[in-house]
Amino acid sequence: MSIAGSMTYQQAQALLKKIITAKDKDELQTIISNNISACDGVFFAELEATVEQFRAKGDESSANKLKALGDYMARLRFMI
Repeated sequence: MSIAGSMTYQQAQALLKKIITAKDKDELQTIISNNISACDGVFFAELEATVEQFRAKGDESSANKLKALGDYMARLRFMI
């Protein structure tokens, strides 16, 4: 069942790529502010899958950073 306005897996992956490749905290904050209202279950599922991919590669540092960022974004998105 598709809900109007829900994020596709491709959109979620594209947004995650932007987040991961942000050059600094200012760019990261802009990306998050511009997209937080669109982040839904699909986005957070893709984020979790990406965290697991980092862990599978042995990149625990990136996994932990992305997980913490995802937790922050979930609080922003669902506690507003």
